[in-house]
Amino acid sequence: MKIRFISYGHKFYEAEGKAPPYHDFLFNLRDLANPFWIPELKGFHGLEEPIKEFFAKEDSIQARLQEINDLSLKFIKDFIANESRNGDDSLTIAFKCTGGKHRSTYFAQECFEAMEQALSDSKLELEVEHIDLQKYLEAKL
Repeated sequence: MKIRFISYGHKFYEAEGKAPPYHDFLFNLRDLANPFWIPELKGFHGLEEPIKEFFAKEDSIQARLQEINDLSLKFIKDFIANESRNGDDSLTIAFKCTGGKHRSTYFAQECFEAMEQALSDSKLELEVEHIDLQKYLEAKL
C-alpha cells in the first residue's frame, strides 16, 4: 500500500481555474505566516534550514503541524485497517499554500518524516513529492 504526501501551490491550479493535483485529503495552509513576505526568507524554500528554523520558532505553526500529524496517523491507521477498501491501496495527502514553496513544502516533508517514523514497522510505502518546488529551483539556475 502506498501513502503519498504532496505539496503544491494554489496559484498554479485553483487560482487559475485548473484542477489541483490529485489528492484524497487536503490541508490548506494559506492562513499561516508566509515567509514569502519576509525579505531575508523569501528566496529560501521549505526544505532549507532558514525556513525550517522560522517555522520551528512559531508555536502556532508547530501546534498545527502536531494536529495534522496526529490526524494523519489516525486516518492512515484507520484506512489500512478498513477491509472494505475494495482494492484501493493508495492514499494521497496534500498540503497547499499560495505558491508551493514554503509552507506546503515544509508541512508535507515534516508530516512525511513523522509518518515514516510512526509507521516504521508497517509494510507501507511512503513517499513525498513537492510538485511545484521544481519551478523555483529552476528559476534560480
